[in-house]
Amino acid sequence: MNYKILRTLYKKEIMDVLRDKKTIFTMVVLPVILYPLLFFVIMQVVSMINQSQQERTYKIAYLDVAIEDKAALNDWIKGDEDELDYKIKEVESANPKKELDDEKIDAYITTTKKEKQVIYEIHYLSAVTNSSTVCDMLDDEIDSYGKHIAEKNAADLGLDVQGVLYPVKSESDDKSSNESSVGSILGGIIPFLMITAILMGSMYPAIDTTAGEKERGTLETILTLPVGNMDLIMSKFLSVATISIVSVLVNTISMGAVAAYMFATIQSLSDGAATFKLSTFVPAILISIVCIVAFALFMSAVVMCVCAFAKSFKEANNYVTPVTLIVMLTGYIGFIPNIELTYKTALIPVANICLLMKTLLVFKYDFSLILAVLLSNVIYAFIAVGILAKIYNSESILFGESLSGIKLFERRKNIKKGSVPTIQESLLILVVALLVMVYLGGIMSLDNPIYGVIIPQIFIGGLPLFAAFYIKADMKKVFCLKLPSIRHVIGSVILVIGSSCAVMLIADLLAYLMPDRNSAVNEGFDEILGNMPFAGALILIALTPAACEELMFRGYMLTAFKSKMKLPMAIAVVSVLFGMTHLSLIRLLPTSLLGVALAYALLSSESIVCSSLMHFLNNGFSVFIMYYGDKIPALSNEDLNRPVAVTMVIIAFICIPLGIFLLKNEDKVRVNKEG
Repeated sequence: MNYKILRTLYKKEIMDVLRDKKTIFTMVVLPVILYPLLFFVIMQVVSMINQSQQERTYKIAYLDVAIEDKAALNDWIKGDEDELDYKIKEVESANPKKELDDEKIDAYITTTKKEKQVIYEIHYLSAVTNSSTVCDMLDDEIDSYGKHIAEKNAADLGLDVQGVLYPVKSESDDKSSNESSVGSILGGIIPFLMITAILMGSMYPAIDTTAGEKERGTLETILTLPVGNMDLIMSKFLSVATISIVSVLVNTISMGAVAAYMFATIQSLSDGAATFKLSTFVPAILISIVCIVAFALFMSAVVMCVCAFAKSFKEANNYVTPVTLIVMLTGYIGFIPNIELTYKTALIPVANICLLMKTLLVFKYDFSLILAVLLSNVIYAFIAVGILAKIYNSESILFGESLSGIKLFERRKNIKKGSVPTIQESLLILVVALLVMVYLGGIMSLDNPIYGVIIPQIFIGGLPLFAAFYIKADMKKVFCLKLPSIRHVIGSVILVIGSSCAVMLIADLLAYLMPDRNSAVNEGFDEILGNMPFAGALILIALTPAACEELMFRGYMLTAFKSKMKLPMAIAVVSVLFGMTHLSLIRLLPTSLLGVALAYALLSSESIVCSSLMHFLNNGFSVFIMYYGDKIPALSNEDLNRPVAVTMVIIAFICIPLGIFLLKNEDKVRVNKEG
């Protein structure tokens, strides 16, 4: 990498970005104006609501209430003995029920009597704000009135009021400092605002340096310059990251100024605020800024990767929208109670930053966790930059069809015969299949869990078949529809034996690390299968996925990805997607590794029969263990013992290489050697 060229390109990219008024607005103007404006608007709105509630006179009526009970309650409400300041007025009403429905009154009261007890019943409309508010007010008034009567009766009888009526009393003593209490409140709000600021700060520069250059037609010119591809990529990445980091700093200063103003205001109005020290937050702020800078690098690279696929500014905005939704939804984790920063959550992007800031704002400094968050974001940033470099090294991605070029949206008569599925089309049908799995499967499982499994599987297998038919693809070529040789079948069986052992060992290790998630998965299977016979479970859990999922992943999706990517990368991406669709964190890695073995079998044999057979045998073995594992001593224990584990390791080391050897296409090997 030539640092002189990199510096020159970096300056050029920064100047290009700063010429865009949108960047300046989102980076400087928006945070400087937005936070003070939000603060004052919220304060004014809250003040107006409180003033409106205090000044408003709420109308209530009585229905079939004794005169003495009505008078006693009205006197109490109008008095100041309870220290409750509400304006509640009784109005005469011939038909309180109708007037409440018409919202002419806010509530009406009826009474029932049980021996010496009077029960006031408040009738209101929960959907109407004023009615709901006056109901809460009346609840307070009646509770206060009831206590007053009880104390008066006890005093008249010469009893000790406190000893008889309130023999047990609780008092709370908050040992948290004022700073910790404020930090706990801000722990959900500040992280969410910060990640939003980072996203907004990186979005427009990323779009401008990627899709913007394509739209202006300047990218081709830059690529012809005598500069290294890595110099170009790093200059663009650093310029976007710089804008994002500056945006974070400006946001921090703006929020700090608002916080200082709030503190000064509270201090002037309350004596208790004198013990509040803003300087206590300085270490938390400094550590947060360091980690946020690392997160900004990661976020900048991710947004650039997404925008690199777009051809225009408008198209890039559409692609960034899902990223924005994912980041913002993940950012809400800071508002969820009882979710803490651990070594597991420290590895989850976005969530780790939110939980770290939430932890720091209550002055919990676990430097090992802080380091884990920092390193994970740095590593993710390097990975994202690496992916960005791969994208810029691929002319088919930079100058090929954009994601909007999906043949499924075209008229079928305009599509050429023999079309090849694209990555965009395969991702589209996968998303549709997942939506069907989540929503339709969830609805169907309410009536019958079996329908909740089999109906989505039909869609997973049927959608790629329909898509291939619609784009006039060669069905035999896309889905590898041919009979395998005996050698390939034997190789597939041996490979799946070894792969299943390896996958089970990994799954058992993950189950040990995440026991709660593992038990949840097992309970889910038990609920689905119920009292189903073994043959039915074999069809549901083994045969159906072996057919349907192979059509989707090793058929349509693998064909699409390998047409645009190098084969190892295509296999890896499709396998990870295969693992992700099982919607279980504990099953992600084992299922992805199994997907690699299935893809190898299909590509080597050029037959989907081999991968389907392997899929069936792997799932079928799991079903067998669920039904008959307790009858086999070595399998009856859920935790693998050492002899069984060693045996499985040996089987994996023998069967995986042997299966790979048998699956090798001898004709291709011979041609390569002769060539």
